[in-house]
Amino acid sequence: MTVMLIDAALVGLLLVVVLRARVAWHQPRARIAWLAALIGSIALLTQGTVIPLAMLDGLIGGTNILKLVQNVLTMVALWLGIQAGTAPVTARIRSLRWWFPWGLAVLFAAVFFVAMPERGTSSFRFLEDLATTSTEAWTYGVLHMAGIALVGLLLFRSARGSLPRTRAFFRIGAVGIVLGCLSEILDLTLSRFFAPEAVVSALFDPLFYLGVVSFVIGIFVASRTTAKIRRRGEELLARLEPVARERGADSFPGLPVDAVADTRLHALRVAVEDDAIATSTPLTPAQRALLDDIDAHLTRRTSGAPS
Repeated sequence: MTVMLIDAALVGLLLVVVLRARVAWHQPRARIAWLAALIGSIALLTQGTVIPLAMLDGLIGGTNILKLVQNVLTMVALWLGIQAGTAPVTARIRSLRWWFPWGLAVLFAAVFFVAMPERGTSSFRFLEDLATTSTEAWTYGVLHMAGIALVGLLLFRSARGSLPRTRAFFRIGAVGIVLGCLSEILDLTLSRFFAPEAVVSALFDPLFYLGVVSFVIGIFVASRTTAKIRRRGEELLARLEPVARERGADSFPGLPVDAVADTRLHALRVAVEDDAIATSTPLTPAQRALLDDIDAHLTRRTSGAPS
């Protein structure tokens, strides 16, 4: 079941990477979600369900450093997923507040190498096995799970700003990821200091990867919804431009030529309205209906309410 969940999430992320590549190329803001999907795909590939884990780990020394790489990539992918839904329209990949993921990544790496100088040969469960006898390995396991759980909590909180159709997927995904991390922390603690419990040990995979799958579905649905909204904005802009030319109205001066469709649409809509007031030439019913459609569209982008 775990393998199926991992592969399902991988396929979903790869679909986002391929289908959204063109949009990401042309729209800097869209690159955030695209990069989240790409890094998430790489993180899932390190699980060894497609490419043997020993082969991947062998490329970087064969001493289970792949586990650290996997943890960092998973954390960064989730964090980027949050930024894709909460960062302002003007956000770019380079302008994001990278101190948080880089800080966690450095902490993960420092504890990883200090706590476990001897990690043995490539093994899928090397950390779980080592943590049964090593408090240092337990410390790293608890640390990285707590870090990813923190990002999951931030994901749950940020989901309130998502469109209604995607909000549930992100929140279910966040809950699954957080509960999975908490179950792993409990499992590591029982195994190290008490007696392992089979039921607890079995909880992590279904909780965490079901959460990941739900998160991926949320990204996929959000990408499609965003694409539909963007096409709607471009259609309205194409209808408004002839009206603006007919009335001799220009958009605000200084607007970048590469501004997104909604920014140009808003500027031109205001310019048409201002021209009607300044020249005392009322809008025709058809023109007023078009502006009402534009207002509904722009409101939808902000609130997630249907237009």
